[in-house]
Amino acid sequence: MDKYQITLTIINIIAVILSPIVALLISNKIQTDKAKRQEKIQILKILMTQRFSAKNIDHVNALNLMDVVFIDSKEVREAYKDLYTVYGSKFDNNNENEVRDYCEKAKKAETKLIEVIINDLGYKDKITWDAIQEPYIPKWLSDEIVARTEINNAQTHIANYIKATLTPQNKTTTKTENMQKADKDNKDEQE
Repeated sequence: MDKYQITLTIINIIAVILSPIVALLISNKIQTDKAKRQEKIQILKILMTQRFSAKNIDHVNALNLMDVVFIDSKEVREAYKDLYTVYGSKFDNNNENEVRDYCEKAKKAETKLIEVIINDLGYKDKITWDAIQEPYIPKWLSDEIVARTEINNAQTHIANYIKATLTPQNKTTTKTENMQKADKDNKDEQE
């Protein structure tokens, strides 16, 4: 065997040994990237389906995973930080202007987060701003949400009234005073 054949044989042996290892490394990288993308898509799905009402545990869980799932996406993490700041801002529940301003800021920050995630996934030209901003909410669902909110408020009001009525220190108060205290307690709890 000459030098050329020995070199060619050694190269073939190295290739036979290394090719499965390289293939395994490439396969693992592809699977890892695919799993990360699926996690990002899952978060996007949750945020898109829950954008009309953030009062859902799936929505909260998706937000709590943002820093982990989007660890390599500075833009997404900044948009999440902005939303987190809005969610943590204080406002007076009794002031309609402050409530409206808060809701507008929250919706804008939520929409911006979704937009940045869509860009991160490469869907920028496929999902429009209008599609992000205007979710489909059937009337029956909207009515159900309003009814549940009214029922919850009524239950809280009744519980506060009973609490105010049965509290020993209030034995000398009138029913009207008890109702006023229950209303105040109800407002305090909503804050």
